[in-house]
Amino acid sequence: MKRTTWLMTIGITALLAGGSALHRNAIADTPNDVHSITLPTMQPDLPDGPNRDLTVNRCTLCHSTRLITMQPKFSREAWTAEVKKMRTVFGAPVAPEDADSIVDYLMSIRGK
Repeated sequence: MKRTTWLMTIGITALLAGGSALHRNAIADTPNDVHSITLPTMQPDLPDGPNRDLTVNRCTLCHSTRLITMQPKFSREAWTAEVKKMRTVFGAPVAPEDADSIVDYLMSIRGK
């Protein structure tokens, strides 16, 4: 029994050592060149209108414009509550004096 355990230990050790050598060779065969790609720039797909740029600049720091366009048509109160939530709960970089301008734009494209 002891001899079997000893042989298994030697076999496992040899297997691990061989596996490490194979791994080192695989790494050594990998080219060291750094490759880069250029991803396409996604343009906001929000309609033109007053305060569009302000809305895009503030809101797309955290989410895509797609999230805005997928929303149902909200009332002014609902959009005001959404903008307030984004500012106070999620920390959106929207100055209090800009909130109404963003709500005006959201109403123009997704308002009830």
